Amino acid sequence: MKWLKNNWYKLLNVALIVVLGVYVCCFALDKAKNYQIYTEPAIDSKIYTIWHVETFEGGGKARITYLNKIARNLEKQNDGILFMIKQIEADKLESLLKTSTPDMISFGFGVGKNVLPHLKELDKTYDVRDELVASGSFNNRLYCLPYIMSGYTLITHGAMTQNVHCGITGYTKPSVVCEDIRVTPVESESQYEAYKDFVYNKNVTLVGTGRDLFRVNNLNNIGRTNASFTPIDTYTDLVQYFGLCTVDNYTTTFLSCVLDDTNQQSLYDYALFSSKYNKLYATGIYNDMENAIMSASVPNCFDD
Repeated sequence: MKWLKNNWYKLLNVALIVVLGVYVCCFALDKAKNYQIYTEPAIDSKIYTIWHVETFEGGGKARITYLNKIARNLEKQNDGILFMIKQIEADKLESLLKTSTPDMISFGFGVGKNVLPHLKELDKTYDVRDELVASGSFNNRLYCLPYIMSGYTLITHGAMTQNVHCGITGYTKPSVVCEDIRVTPVESESQYEAYKDFVYNKNVTLVGTGRDLFRVNNLNNIGRTNASFTPIDTYTDLVQYFGLCTVDNYTTTFLSCVLDDTNQQSLYDYALFSSKYNKLYATGIYNDMENAIMSASVPNCFDD
């Protein structure tokens, strides 16, 4: 009795703990009857492949960034749908197409013949300029559409010379510009090498691309050069096309987004040009280049 008298408060604490534990268990069991554990619904994921093939120098990073931005936005809107964009080297495309085919493909001039057998016919032009639709057609059937454009411009330190430097790409043909304006092309190892030769005064006239326009204009702005620009309005093959190898709701939606007016307006941010009727530039040298591109002849992309 003496022990109980001295330790009664300890027994009271134990009793209270037991009662409280029983109450908590009963409360939890009662709630569990009406509680359903949430589980994420199973989603059958589908991955669409997009091959991106670059054939002309300048703006390559911007072009694939443009496609990636569209892909990520569409993925957010469509659970379980993924778009995997893979950059393919142009000289490896032909062999890759012998063993596999993407769902969609973005490509420039020089590889059209390899791509054509894998393309599905399109039934809409998405308001691409009429004169450009023919460049993505074969036997009067539409297989791809241009979605990004650039152009050529003569860039000079002073008076234009008879010998005009341009780059060898293996796919595009800046020498055609030289033929149009009746000057002699002096071909460099690449378009970028021709640009560097121009900057370091190894030549005084350059057949430059839209990217060369961007570079040299920036140098003008910081006083590094004092060059002048004459955009070429007779010819351009600096065009990126988009085609479908698989046709379903998601691939046609992707193509629609590629040519959506709002997305096309964003090409302004990359100093690139649209294939649609809407102009992106109001003044300055980019407006001059845009006007020249809108007037220029574009060859058929399947006539390599």
